[in-house]
Amino acid sequence: MLSLNKLRLNLTLMNTAVLIGLSVFVAVSLYLTINMDMESGVSNNLEIYCSQLANNVEQLQTQQEGGTVAPETQKGYQEFKDTLVHNSIAFTIWDDAFNVMDKSESQPLNQDQLFRLINRYFSGNRDKYLISDYETDDNNLKICTYVTVSKDGEMRVVQAMKNMDTERGVLKNAVRMILIVVLAGATLSLLCGYFLSGRALVPVRKSMDQQREFLADASHELRTPIAVIQTNLEVVKASGDETVESQSTWLDNAYDETKRMHHIVEDLMFLARADSGDVHFEPAPVDIGYLIMEVTERFIPMAAQKSITILSKVPMEELNVMGDEKQLTQLMVILIDNAIKYTEPGADERNKTIVVQAERIEEGIEICVTDKGIGISKEEQEKIFQRFYRVDKVRSRAEGGTGLGLSIAYWIVQKHKGIIRVESEENVGTKMIIVFPSYEGPKEANE
Repeated sequence: MLSLNKLRLNLTLMNTAVLIGLSVFVAVSLYLTINMDMESGVSNNLEIYCSQLANNVEQLQTQQEGGTVAPETQKGYQEFKDTLVHNSIAFTIWDDAFNVMDKSESQPLNQDQLFRLINRYFSGNRDKYLISDYETDDNNLKICTYVTVSKDGEMRVVQAMKNMDTERGVLKNAVRMILIVVLAGATLSLLCGYFLSGRALVPVRKSMDQQREFLADASHELRTPIAVIQTNLEVVKASGDETVESQSTWLDNAYDETKRMHHIVEDLMFLARADSGDVHFEPAPVDIGYLIMEVTERFIPMAAQKSITILSKVPMEELNVMGDEKQLTQLMVILIDNAIKYTEPGADERNKTIVVQAERIEEGIEICVTDKGIGISKEEQEKIFQRFYRVDKVRSRAEGGTGLGLSIAYWIVQKHKGIIRVESEENVGTKMIIVFPSYEGPKEANE
């Protein structure tokens, strides 16, 4: 049980770790994607703004030289600068002597700082635009430096810059929210995973309990005949001067117990192979009616020893099912053997008749084994297919029962896609009912 709890905890932690890993991977990927898109978007916008500012250089030069500029042009330029202010874009335009031709009212950097960026542009930049990240104590800027040449051949430098604090603040908030979601998801996964793993381990725990009970019962069942054999052989050993014939009672007892052990071991081996899926299964059409008559005939001598009559009632038609003939024979042997064991030897003739019948019904082929034995109570009927369960343990041991027969019968019926149920009343009798799917055989081609 401790190992199952440890397994449950390990499964929960593993699932939670996988979820956290996936969440972190998604969060990091999302962060990098959003950050790259944001940085790329701002850089592209700054390049566009620089290009548009460069288009107005001629207008600025004309105004500085005292020339006349059309009012519409002036108005358009002013509206463009208002747009830059609205988008928190600062700018500076320089002439070839590095005098300021125009600039925004808000300037996050002084001229010396801007000059250093211009020098960087000329010292190593091979692109048309130089995008730079510039951090100060108060600002986190992205700056675009662009050089153009006027129609007179004079150089002009345009710089546009944007404070990235707002965008990066939004990104940090998004990361914070993602972390909160990841932690909440991990907590929820831990709780749900622990609950669901517990649900998933229910059949495992049940199987382990059944296996533990099975081993305990098997040990108990084998311990009894071993003790009987040992006791009887010790009696024989203590009487060393006696003949074998005089010790036949003790030897017969030991021999009977070895046969009982043999039956137990055979049944245990069958169930072990059944649990592991190693039981050989050869499906073929089997006439259940013929099989019932054949098995019933075998039990007539055994039943006669207890003055029990066995009747088989099957129709003349074939009652074919698809199955393994050996296993179906074993099934009928178990049911008829149980019916004989639990029929009272002192009952009147009418109550000492076992009827084995088969017929075709709408659901398939129905087999019934009916006896007038001791019967089974309602409470016991739910347990009779459990391994080592016996309604009357004393009587079962006296009759050589192992408590495994009906477990094997149940497995065989399930293997053949059938249904098995019991109808019984204490001191009245028992009726075991089995229904198998009928097999009609391959249809003729001309049908």
